[in-house]
Amino acid sequence: MKSCLAIGSALAVTWFLAQPASAQTNVLANGSFELGLTGWTSATQLGTGAAGTCSYNAATAPGTETVTSVAGFPATAGTKIALGSVFSTSDTGAIVTCVLYQDVAIPAGATVATFTYDIGVKDGNDGGNHTAAQVGIYSTSSVPAFESVPVVGYAPIYDPALADTTLQAGSSTVNFNVSSVAGTTVRFAIMNAADYLGGEVIGIDNVQFLVTAPSVTPAPPAWALGALGLIACGAGLLWMRRRPA
Repeated sequence: MKSCLAIGSALAVTWFLAQPASAQTNVLANGSFELGLTGWTSATQLGTGAAGTCSYNAATAPGTETVTSVAGFPATAGTKIALGSVFSTSDTGAIVTCVLYQDVAIPAGATVATFTYDIGVKDGNDGGNHTAAQVGIYSTSSVPAFESVPVVGYAPIYDPALADTTLQAGSSTVNFNVSSVAGTTVRFAIMNAADYLGGEVIGIDNVQFLVTAPSVTPAPPAWALGALGLIACGAGLLWMRRRPA
């Protein structure tokens, strides 16, 4: 009987050792916009003294941005793409920010994360001097603006000198620590911003927010492992008794 219990214990230890220590999960929904803008929310943030227009829409690639009628870009994931426009109508440094965001739950015990996306800009009316796009992770307490401080990591800025014809790969570059927000909800935001009468159209696709957290696999009940050990033991004893002398 002791040997049978020992086998059951060994099976339990083997099961636990076989479980992966952690796994990477994409916590964003509809990051390729195949469901249009489902799961995403758009908003406009005006700095003090700012004024302008702002829009986001999703369409089958390349699609057309609805406010400007500017053609979009080829998709990089699936068949659809999100397009956004922002135009400042104030000749000052006050920033108008067009925000597309999604609130996501960070798994308990999460350690590090990275985000990746494909982005492109075009139709800048001033050579892109007073426009830029940005991606980052913010508090859910308010809609972020271009100058908001991320709660974790940093917010890469995309501001090419020339207009894009295809989407370019962007990312947070390296894994950043998310342990301070593990078990909470954060706001993942894509922002298109302008000042001084600047304006541009952006395309976005294939957005992923990859979080590494401990794997949670339901453990089999102790009685099941013990029973498995007893069955293995019983089968072994039966074989020994029936074995020819």
